[in-house]
Amino acid sequence: MARPPKPTQLKVVEGNRGKRALNSREPDPAYLNDLTPPAWLDPKSAEVWAEIAPKLRAARVLTEIDVPMLGMACVSLAQYRQSQRRLGDDLVIGGETVPDDASPDGERYVAPHINPWMVVQSMSFKQAMAVLREFGMSPSARSRVAINPQDDLFGNGQAKSPDRYFS
Repeated sequence: MARPPKPTQLKVVEGNRGKRALNSREPDPAYLNDLTPPAWLDPKSAEVWAEIAPKLRAARVLTEIDVPMLGMACVSLAQYRQSQRRLGDDLVIGGETVPDDASPDGERYVAPHINPWMVVQSMSFKQAMAVLREFGMSPSARSRVAINPQDDLFGNGQAKSPDRYFS
């Protein structure tokens, strides 16, 4: 899997070690101020949104164009939580005889197998982590995110108004 490109502001802060040309036309979307969950989120996903969105806004990483991506993360996290509740302690199910009128002796053996909720849990965990990592929501991912309120540390003349960093 290819490494995602590093944001220009992060290259500026780190000193552009690769010496490649900086993207002076990188989009700079406005921070998201309306933290109302999108209408398309189900109630459980909207609960997750209400937990995460204020924290991301406070960290200054949530912009208006991030709404669909954060919504997908919220759906995945809500699914993860549901699978955790449904899974309980039953990681493996089966391995027992159950009544069965169709069998000659009135019983049949159900071989042990992994609980299907375990598969849902694993998939939703991977999906949520992939998206949340983009927002810096793990310790290692957070070490790669830089907020640069001074903006123009190297005299490039590209400083933006400081009030855009405050809500």
